[in-house]
Amino acid sequence: MKKLLSFLIPLLFFGKVFSQTDTAGKAQQIDSTEFTDTSKTYIVEINKLLYTAQANLGTPYRYAGKKPGGFDCSGFVMYCFSKALGVQLSPAATYYYKHGVQVSKENARPGDVICFTGSNAAYKSIGHVGIISEVTPTDIYFIHSALNGGVRYDSLSLGYYKLRFLQIRRILN
Repeated sequence: MKKLLSFLIPLLFFGKVFSQTDTAGKAQQIDSTEFTDTSKTYIVEINKLLYTAQANLGTPYRYAGKKPGGFDCSGFVMYCFSKALGVQLSPAATYYYKHGVQVSKENARPGDVICFTGSNAAYKSIGHVGIISEVTPTDIYFIHSALNGGVRYDSLSLGYYKLRFLQIRRILN
């Protein structure tokens, strides 16, 4: 009985592990620290950034646009980071290699900046940027301002972007 109490008391007071039922009705254990760990403040920053980006969905594309009336790709990324977090980035996509650190596709996370060539895939210089919104085991989704459609979501698996992908830059540590 003493061993049982010594195991249950920490669970009751510290709430380290909870049980949750999945869609198949099976119980799963969830580590509550994943939800309450405020030392990972970058998660809050990422949410602010993505909220700001999503609030501009449908904004038309405008060459050299840097305001909610119309954005080009780098103007959109620059605006979102500045408005949401006060982080100043370049107004030109070609300079994004100078911001943050490069990370692999396998280590990408929401809030990272995804970089592509411009319309000429053979020219291996950054010409288009967006903000990663979701990473799944099979794809990377991002929000960006595109010539066709303005601010919208797309995925790296689409042939156009797959062919032009260059790198991912982590701005938020």
